[in-house]
Amino acid sequence: MIEDNSIQTFFAILTGVVIMVIMAAFIIAIVIVHRQRQIKNRHKIQIIKADFKNTILNAEKEIRENTLHYVSQELHDNIGQLLSLTKLVLNNSDPASVFEGKKLINKIIKEVRSLSRSINKDYINDVQFESFLEEELGRVQKSGFCEVAFINEGEPIDFVEGDKKLVLIRLVQECLNNAIKHASPTLITIELKNLGDKLLLCIKDDGDGFDVANVSQGLGLRNINSRVEAIGGKVEIDSELGKGTRIEIELENDKYD
Repeated sequence: MIEDNSIQTFFAILTGVVIMVIMAAFIIAIVIVHRQRQIKNRHKIQIIKADFKNTILNAEKEIRENTLHYVSQELHDNIGQLLSLTKLVLNNSDPASVFEGKKLINKIIKEVRSLSRSINKDYINDVQFESFLEEELGRVQKSGFCEVAFINEGEPIDFVEGDKKLVLIRLVQECLNNAIKHASPTLITIELKNLGDKLLLCIKDDGDGFDVANVSQGLGLRNINSRVEAIGGKVEIDSELGKGTRIEIELENDKYD
């Protein structure tokens, strides 16, 4: 009887020890898995931050290059021609020519101020997003390349600021440049909708269109996708050969309650 009790006690203790070992092993496994997840999450966050930083740097560089290209064109095609015309007009000394020359000089001053504003980095920070869209479409219209349309619905956009606005501005420029270079459209339309909790931005044209699955277009589309994702947005790209292209960007309003 005593031996039976000793054996039972031994097995009870052994069972307890085994259970404790299993529980300890389970807890250690949970800690290790949790630790690995933390490391992976930190690594993922670092990658996201690095991608976002690269997106911002690339956007700044491209906007600067795009602006300088525009300025050089304006200096050559617009202001240069105005100066030449002013010189010809002022060669005549009659009052009508002098008056016309003064009007041309005032126009040149206005154009130079506009160019000065466009190369000022603070301009991007200060300009309303709606005003920027109108100005970009105005440049296309002024070039005589095609007709443009701007549809703006809702309250003024006040939640697209800083780096997000910088990336969004570059995305618009990139979409417009792609349409001009590759689509041969007769009309480019930008639709802007402030729904309160989010912003919807649609850039579409009635040009040649393309096959979205085509590898030759892949890099450009991935670039647009990655930039929209970098600012926490979503993008939908629809296009068909001969039926134009539609790019819709959705961006949440972080200030919305």
